[in-house]
Amino acid sequence: MRADQTNYSLLANGSATGAAVRIAGGEYMLNAEGTAGGATVALQMQTSNGTWANVNAVGATSAIASATLPYMATQIYLPPCTVRAALTGGSPSGIYVSLCGVG
Repeated sequence: MRADQTNYSLLANGSATGAAVRIAGGEYMLNAEGTAGGATVALQMQTSNGTWANVNAVGATSAIASATLPYMATQIYLPPCTVRAALTGGSPSGIYVSLCGVG
């Protein structure tokens, strides 16, 4: 397993889907906090065809939080790829999402 100890900021004080961020790949922990306002926060990975797909953690634990923040998901294994924090529905505000390498 590739080791990555970087903390990637996917969203800072956001209220809409964040920008795409290139990561090195490895094992990660997802953190999300802020006022969800009924919104759903999802970690998404861009496929080789350019489609954005929701990511799950080991054991099919959801890397998606709905309505209740703060939220943390662990044991998320990703290859070198592009990810983003996607916000859908509700009225989110002040959302912070980071993907932390546990290398």
